[in-house]
Amino acid sequence: MSHLAQLPADGEALPLASGEVLFLFKCEWDSICSFWEHDAGTNGAFVVQGADLGDAPAPLPSDAADGQPALLREIGIAAWRADDDGVPAELEEAFYDYQAHFDLPDEAAHPRGWASPWCTKSGGAPHWTANGAQRLPAGRLFLQIDNWVDLPDGSTAEVANFCSDGIAYVFVDRSQAQPVYSMFINR
Repeated sequence: MSHLAQLPADGEALPLASGEVLFLFKCEWDSICSFWEHDAGTNGAFVVQGADLGDAPAPLPSDAADGQPALLREIGIAAWRADDDGVPAELEEAFYDYQAHFDLPDEAAHPRGWASPWCTKSGGAPHWTANGAQRLPAGRLFLQIDNWVDLPDGSTAEVANFCSDGIAYVFVDRSQAQPVYSMFINR
């Protein structure tokens, strides 16, 4: 797995318990893995207390080929924008059932079309890819991350390789004593 994101609690925008940090790890792009299965061990989602992380950056890993540090571009979230996801409250349950979602008219199943700015978000109803709501974990959508994000300057940046057109979905099951997070990639 490779590190995908490290996200601290941020009030209603990212409703973790105070002081918690959500870590996400994804299946390596060149590995053969079941990235679409939330329970296959190919992706990871868990929280840690921020106080347990220390106050210094982790040492950079070395590239095995030339001994130089392996640096990856970093994208940070400057702000969250509150917005309506376009899903009427009475239809939300259909977004968690494959057949019910498939049976919705297209304008209800994909209220924002396939526009990328709606594919990365915290909370609300899942904005599904063409494969829909397959084999979901317990709980509800916590966060979803598109392959690409739009940047303030009008350009785009690749977040991660989710099979060229996929979205990473993070679910949280709050029925447990400690919330359980899971992640899968759908395309």
